[in-house]
Parts: sequence; C-alpha cells; structure tokens
Amino acid sequence: MGVDYYGVLQISRTSTDLEVKKAYRNLALEFNVERNQDPNAHQVFTLIGEAYDVLSNPLRRAVFDQYGEEGLKRGVPTQNEYIPGYHYHGDPMKTYREFFGTCSPYADLLDVLKDPPRLCKTVTGIQVCKKQPPIKHPLQLTLHEVFFGGVKKMKIHRLVFVNDERTVTEVREKILTIPIKPGMQAGTEIIFPNEGDQNPASIPADVIFITEDRPHELFVRRNDDLILTTTISLEDALVGTVVTVHTIDHRIMRIPITDVVNPDFEKVVEREGLPILDQYPEKGNLILRFHIEFPTYLPRSCKDILKSAFELAKMGGGEKNYHESINKIVLADKILRVVPEEQLPPLKQG
Repeated sequence: MGVDYYGVLQISRTSTDLEVKKAYRNLALEFNVERNQDPNAHQVFTLIGEAYDVLSNPLRRAVFDQYGEEGLKRGVPTQNEYIPGYHYHGDPMKTYREFFGTCSPYADLLDVLKDPPRLCKTVTGIQVCKKQPPIKHPLQLTLHEVFFGGVKKMKIHRLVFVNDERTVTEVREKILTIPIKPGMQAGTEIIFPNEGDQNPASIPADVIFITEDRPHELFVRRNDDLILTTTISLEDALVGTVVTVHTIDHRIMRIPITDVVNPDFEKVVEREGLPILDQYPEKGNLILRFHIEFPTYLPRSCKDILKSAFELAKMGGGEKNYHESINKIVLADKILRVVPEEQLPPLKQG
C-alpha cells in the first residue's frame, strides 16, 4: 500500500487548498532540519515536502485521489493523452524556500525590525510607501568605449522636494556618472537607486541604464570576439594575400593569408578581440571573414590556362596537393609573361 499524503499532513481528503498550505506550514516549521535535531527529522521533513508538492498541485492531487501513490508515480493513460509518472525532486529545502520565499520564515519580520518600512502621507492617510517601478534607459556604447572602458555622463531631469515638509516638488537637472568597465557586455544593467521622481506618496524609482553595442563601421562584436569581413579578389583567394587591419586601439596589423580562401573560411587571430570583463587584460579573438570578388570577364587564353592548371593539379597529386599545384602553375605563367627587357641576364658559365 502506498503513502497516504493526507495522513502525512494530518488533514482530511476534503481539505481545501488553504488548509493544505496551513498544514504544511505548521509541520515544515516543526520538522525543519535546521531547527530540529532529531535524527529522523530529515526523513519526515522530506515526506512532508513531497506530500505538499503533490496535494498543492490540482492535477497531481486528482491523480493521487483516484489511483493512489503507486498510480501517481507509475503514470496514468487517459483517453486523449498519457499523464507521465510523478517523481519528487528530493530537496525538501527547495519546497520550503518556494513556500516561504526564504530559508527562514521569520526573515521578513527580522528585516522589518532592523529596517522599519518608510511611511508616506496619502489622501487616505499614512501608509507604507510603495516603490515606483524602475525607469529604464538604453545606453549605447561604442566598441572604442567597450575596449578601453571609462566614464560616461548622463543628464536626467527629475522632480525633487524643495521644502522641509516634503510636499512641494520642482524639476531639477542631475548628472549621473556611469562607470564603463573594459569588456562590458551588451545588456548589462547599471542601477542608480531611488533616482526617479520624488513623491510624498511613494518611494522614488530606480533609474536603470541598459548597455547596447553601437554598430561599428568595420567590426561586428560576438561576445568577446571581433569579426571583420574583408573583400579580396579571386586571385588573392587562390594564391594568398596580406590583409591590413586597423585595430580599435589604433594599431596596424598585417595578417598573411596563405591558405586557399573559400566562402566559409575564417582566419582567427588570437587575443586581438575585446577585453574579457572578468579576466582583464585577457582578450578574445579577431576573426577575419572574406567576401571573394570574381572577375567579370576572363579572356579565352586565361580560361585555357586555368583549365590546364586544374587538370594538371588533379594529375599531380590528387586533392591533397590540388591547390598547391594550381598556385605553382599560375606563378609559372606569371614568370613566363615577363617582358624580355625585364628579364635577368643569363648566368655566365665558368
């Protein structure tokens, strides 16, 4: 015979949801393992949590009422669907926290005694002040600001009290100083508590700035990496080239590309991206991507040379040395095209 969850919580089968909650609250406080040192307290505390987890959920309770614990945990087929078996997660403190909102059910009371709530005057009398909802602003950052960090100044206008009785307000200007850390990620929230409008009947709202990456003319950010797409010719894609990069920190890098560049090719330059926020001064990577420009026209003679190059490459080493063979043939063709006046004189014998 399975466990009777109603018996565990010491309630009847006709108990309301509120009565289930009251029963769990009393038993959970009594058998909380952080307060109860009885060696069997943990086992009882876990069973109490499982009983509440079942009976506080209408679907689980209905299945349990009809099929008992065994049917609940085995699963129940119905006319239209299959209700999978139930398994308790096994962490009674998780159930406890979800119920009380804290590990200590008296935490809120202690907080009130330590830090009494603020009272406000309203048209209906004196009552506990409610905080206004936060005011959110986007904060666009350039990649230069993300790279170096620094400070931004933002001007806001807010209502502030201008008399001792805190009843009269006027609009005043205020400058907020926002620290920018190198490598700060997009979506970071920078909070200025209680910087919203002052009001006799409420607590001022928090002002929150949410960072956004401003588009850059060359680079695209991907977390801590920088992506640069550059255009090269088909010739450079096949025989190699050097890409010049003007970095965000005002350096000039010349990056040799010796591999054959295909549309999916990426060249990764390590530690040339943005600073990593929690690992400063470590940096992410610079990733080069390529857009290949094809010639709009090729003379018949060029096509014949390329055709021969590809055929010879296949004959001279298969796929492994395929592109290397093409490079050699194209280079040899270039040498043969040197005009006689530019050729070096032959070496003298003896």
